[in-house]
Amino acid sequence: LMDKYCLTGSHGFIGSHYYKYLQNKKSHVVPYDKKIRGEDLADKNTTKLLPDYDVVIHLAATNGTKLFYEQPTDVLINNTLPTINLIERYRNTNTKFVFASTCEIFNGAVDAGYYHIPTDEQVPVMFNDITNPRWSYSIPKALGENLVANSGLDYLIIRYFNVYGPGQVDHFISEFVERCKRGEYYIKGDDTRSFCYIDDAIEMTHRLVTSTSNKIVHVGNDYEIKISVVAKLIMGIMGINPERLEITTGPAGSAKRRCPDTTLVQMLTGFNNYTSLETGLRSTFTPDIVDR
Repeated sequence: LMDKYCLTGSHGFIGSHYYKYLQNKKSHVVPYDKKIRGEDLADKNTTKLLPDYDVVIHLAATNGTKLFYEQPTDVLINNTLPTINLIERYRNTNTKFVFASTCEIFNGAVDAGYYHIPTDEQVPVMFNDITNPRWSYSIPKALGENLVANSGLDYLIIRYFNVYGPGQVDHFISEFVERCKRGEYYIKGDDTRSFCYIDDAIEMTHRLVTSTSNKIVHVGNDYEIKISVVAKLIMGIMGINPERLEITTGPAGSAKRRCPDTTLVQMLTGFNNYTSLETGLRSTFTPDIVDR
């Protein structure tokens, strides 16, 4: 019998790509997103009425680094209540619960040099300054991991590492492209990241959803690269001289380095056909550039 999927955050960045993927597979998937019917999963009355599903894939979240600093209270509440309400609704059922987490929850441990890079799933979760508004996103994710793992449900926790691709807003690549279009060629700080193209992330996600239970898995690409190199690559694609790049100071709490250990995800999914950064970037934005 075909599994019935409930996909929250179906109109967000990762969610919209996964929704399309499931539709293409002719899966039985029901989308939930504030953008569709205004249904708010932070409201218990909404979640109480949800039907039974074989798999709930909970991707809904308020995301975007700018928002963490500008509206930390809203971000924290929006990223906490839906998870609590969904677990309340499904915890005595046979539903499998898939929770989207983030590599942001262990920035503190890695940045302080307490843990190695590439980072595997055993990394300690740590917040070195609990008052930093940046953690308004990741503290609910850490809470969610604990809640989901101890719910008694079959679960899968996926920690995404810097997924990028078409349709993404409020993240480094889309913001830098917009800056370049305005003739502003600067980046804030020159940390390293490991960027994972959306199609790769979705393929790994679905293989995990259909095969793996009661595990935390890092999903990403283990190719670590300096942000300045990515910025210059983008400028090159847009026909702008990369030498014009300026580097300013980065925001407080931003991770200096970030790279997943992909041993576990490759073992569980068999996936290793990663999209190269240049190919991914070329698919992500159209360089509609006037002469520079």
